[in-house]
Amino acid sequence: MPTTRAGASPRHRRAGAVAALLCLPLAACGTAASASGPAPPAVAATTGVPDASPGSPARISGTALPDLYRAPTPLPQAPAGTIIRSQALPTDRSLPAGTRAWRVLYHSTTDGGSDVAVSGLVVAPPGPPPPGGFPIVSWAHGTTGVATGCAPSLDGTASLPDLRAYLRAGLVVAATDYQGLGGPGLHPYLDGLSEAQDVLDAARAARSLLGAAVSNGVVVAGYSQGGQAALFAGQIAQEYAPELWVAGVVAVAPVTSLLELAPVGDRPPAGGQGAFTAMGLYSWARTSHAFSLGDALTAEGMAEVPVVATGCTGAVAAVFDAAPPDRYFRTGWEELPGVRAADAASTPGNAPTSAPVLLIQGTRDTLVPAGTTARFVANRLCRAQYDTVQYEAVAGADHTSVLAAASATVPSWAAARLAGRTPVDTCSRRGS
Repeated sequence: MPTTRAGASPRHRRAGAVAALLCLPLAACGTAASASGPAPPAVAATTGVPDASPGSPARISGTALPDLYRAPTPLPQAPAGTIIRSQALPTDRSLPAGTRAWRVLYHSTTDGGSDVAVSGLVVAPPGPPPPGGFPIVSWAHGTTGVATGCAPSLDGTASLPDLRAYLRAGLVVAATDYQGLGGPGLHPYLDGLSEAQDVLDAARAARSLLGAAVSNGVVVAGYSQGGQAALFAGQIAQEYAPELWVAGVVAVAPVTSLLELAPVGDRPPAGGQGAFTAMGLYSWARTSHAFSLGDALTAEGMAEVPVVATGCTGAVAAVFDAAPPDRYFRTGWEELPGVRAADAASTPGNAPTSAPVLLIQGTRDTLVPAGTTARFVANRLCRAQYDTVQYEAVAGADHTSVLAAASATVPSWAAARLAGRTPVDTCSRRGS
């Protein structure tokens, strides 16, 4: 869950209004210590300017992004996962001694197949790698916004939940920011294909950075928006990144359909759905070009678009979750053909998952309702795809607390999949 620290910069305060939407630090940052161990050579910095298109300023609350996030212009072509630039970071003293961490800018792929620069983190455990190298957990974060400057990697290793447990298990952690949140361009929010490519390419970036110290074994894990990303990564991994062995997929409270979560009526949303929906519509309108944003938002909603385009989640939620949905969303926007097509394209479960799945859901989640997730598991993953799924409903957990509850299961489940142990399959137990 995010923390708001006294005297923090506006960037650190961005999450306070809606902790439920985010996946930021679970542990206190502590006092930073210098990273130990030799860092691999960083790619020489190149000049260039960040994308300056409307809605993706290279700053948040007036604070310029570090130079690492500035992609070369033009961007030289290179295979997905290739490191463009890296920067060694200090690590929290609560992490195992000898932990090494880097911010990275790496090559990934847009929905249209173009090369794009994406930022993120790579964190390596201490000590020599085992034979074959350290396996990887590729982490997919929850919603932080759609604007450049909302990148979790700006908060360094403090942005990664369960990091200490992964490191102690001998796992490298790779964490994408997704396209457009740190690097240039528009963030394709709730675009499962784009997110999945960024997540798989983060694992490739870890291998590019650390070489033979890293194996091709990967577990993809994500929360909320990142749960959607993880599920899509499991669907495309064999085709998109065949050199990686994706041993497991973890989705915690995943978004499986924006339309099933969208707020309606004349009362304020129960828990973040207004901000979720505003960011989704803004992104889909600009990436799919299948509908006009003005067809989905009222005049008052359109007047607040600059908040969506330039603010992070807290700023968006302060507007769109503080008023009845009908103030900002037009009646019947859910039936727009372009919206329905974008939602269908971003719904996971339309192709078999290439690895066992662990799906964890809180029973009191008001943002991603438990019933929605249970139906998705039963009807799509189990019945339609015959996936191997371990589904865990955490009694009493909401969208925020379910992530902490998941920390007791996810690291050990990931290690078991990488070790090749037989997974639990609750699909077969339910007779689905």
